[in-house]
Amino acid sequence: MNKQTIPLQVRRHTLVATVRKAIDNQDVVVGVSGGPDSVALLLLATCVALQESTNITVFAAHVNHGLRKEADQEQKFVEQLCERIGIRCESRRVSVTPMNGSIAAGARAARYGALAEIASMLGIQTVAVAHHAEDQLETMLMALCRGGGLRKLSGIAAVRPLCDNIKLHRPLLHVEKSELISICKEADVRWCEDPTNEDAATPRGRLRRDVIPVIREIWSSADKHAANASAILHAATDAFESSVPKGNAWERDTLAQLPIPIIDAALHFAIGDNATYETIQSIAEAVVDKSTQPRTFHCKNGWNATITVKDVIVHQS
Repeated sequence: MNKQTIPLQVRRHTLVATVRKAIDNQDVVVGVSGGPDSVALLLLATCVALQESTNITVFAAHVNHGLRKEADQEQKFVEQLCERIGIRCESRRVSVTPMNGSIAAGARAARYGALAEIASMLGIQTVAVAHHAEDQLETMLMALCRGGGLRKLSGIAAVRPLCDNIKLHRPLLHVEKSELISICKEADVRWCEDPTNEDAATPRGRLRRDVIPVIREIWSSADKHAANASAILHAATDAFESSVPKGNAWERDTLAQLPIPIIDAALHFAIGDNATYETIQSIAEAVVDKSTQPRTFHCKNGWNATITVKDVIVHQS
């Protein structure tokens, strides 16, 4: 690594300690798109590796989706930046297949698949990406408006499994984008701008253009408050889910003794997204009512929930 390429004020930035804590003295693969967020994260992770009290190796990974004319130039930019600061960069070109009609979802799946592949090849168990507080606010608003359970309403998780033995870390979820741009400027590093981030034809782009600015006018710290709320909600969701009986079959009397929200959650875990909120509610109400008549609730994709006098069974025909 070339220490001289990163100014002292960046090496001493308070976020270096934040990233160090998240990495937990583990070798790390940093996902770098070329945008200011991921470039800042790469710089911060490099600063961690430069500290005498650490003994970690930082790798960069760039995923070229091939969806925009700028994609090849962005790959070249990331590779040149990594060469400049002395970080090994692994680039992958992926093919994107839409998921449920969404190019963005398909690109996301391909990207995380490539990051997992790169980390596995390098023998690394930690991957870090640069989602920040603004991403968190947008994600929580979208989950609230689209509908979803507690986990979705909790927003982006700080840590989650990426694949077997590899974890995905997001150490910057409480950080505002402006601070990450400032780090890039202090390091005299340019970045790439992805015009699709502001595309108002997408729900997230429309939020960024028309909704989030108004929210910030009313509550200037909305991003950080959303990040704080997410941390609380994830912890609360973990505690809640630990009390939910898992599986796809239960004794009706036992299940009926639980609070309705826990019954809802048990059913949702079993049925997944194959039933609407209203259908789950109807099934839960049937669990606790006094009827002894067998009933079957038909859900999507051949999934059914059958309630008898003794049992509650979720099954797929």
